[in-house]
Amino acid sequence: MNDLAMRAVAPTELLMQAWIYRDIWHMEEAILLALGVSPDDAKPNDALEGHAGLIDRTRRDRMVVERPKNWLWWGERNGLPYHDDWWLAVTPEGPIGFDGRHFALSRDEMLSDAYLKQERRLITEWLRKPYWTPREAIDLSLNLHPFSTDGWRGAAPETSETITEREDRFHILQRAVEIGDISEKARAKDYVLWLVGCGYFVSEAWRRAVGISGSEEDALKAVASELQALQGELAEKVDRVRELEAEIDTLSASHSELETLKEMERPKADPDTANARAAQTRRMRSLQIALLACAVDGLGYNPFAKKSDVPKQIADMTDKLGCSLGAQSIGKHLKESAEEHVDQSAWEAVYPTK
Repeated sequence: MNDLAMRAVAPTELLMQAWIYRDIWHMEEAILLALGVSPDDAKPNDALEGHAGLIDRTRRDRMVVERPKNWLWWGERNGLPYHDDWWLAVTPEGPIGFDGRHFALSRDEMLSDAYLKQERRLITEWLRKPYWTPREAIDLSLNLHPFSTDGWRGAAPETSETITEREDRFHILQRAVEIGDISEKARAKDYVLWLVGCGYFVSEAWRRAVGISGSEEDALKAVASELQALQGELAEKVDRVRELEAEIDTLSASHSELETLKEMERPKADPDTANARAAQTRRMRSLQIALLACAVDGLGYNPFAKKSDVPKQIADMTDKLGCSLGAQSIGKHLKESAEEHVDQSAWEAVYPTK
């Protein structure tokens, strides 16, 4: 086992089964998985302590949501390697860089100083060219100088695996040109996108150099997948809202039926017509006037007096009759009747002021 694998944390089978089939991982999830910690744990933030710098840097790079394969390579480049079990589970590249049908380059090789220096030289020289040819694109994808043996491995860089991979990629690209998937002369970005679409590994350096920000192709797929999931959740919530609306309609109908039944069961004495209500109002007015007249004529009630014992006298009589009514209520009725039914001039005639 190489040093990289020895430093990586071996995940449990349960953790892998829970995450290898997900289309996208968020950044915090990816870091926790590399550390062998389940993002579903009660306190996952404790495991993120000490990685604040890496988190901030990754956010600045706008790498927040990605496919699992991209996080594996991200971990390799940022000193947070994933165990070989992750590589074998989530990507056909396995523990080494597998492209197409052949094993071409190991992860250690692709992260070595010699490989990265060669890559930087090729980007500097070839990114400025207005177009590439198919052969140039294939050689550059393997970090080789086109049409030469000037590569990062030395004077004769091609191993048998690299030669086989080079020819295989070229034949596939020739067929793509024949059916119009890519042209004989195309921009660097078009070739990089074609390579990504075919499943070949393209480094983050080349992606950024040609203008594919934040692994553009995979990021779009990740966002589309997340959008689809959110749309599914929204559809479920819409269905639930419709169910609740149907329940509300049912309850409203039941309430209306109950009110109808209550209305039907009310005593007939209740004023249920306009004529009955008007007759009741007239009766109440007559009774108020009669009460006021009796109180004035028989007991000398004066509504303008600061204090009157008339309400008390009437209340005492109701007690004797066995139908008690409080003096305060009687006084209120007398006062309201005096104000509502008798003009001021009439009161002045009954109780002239000096």
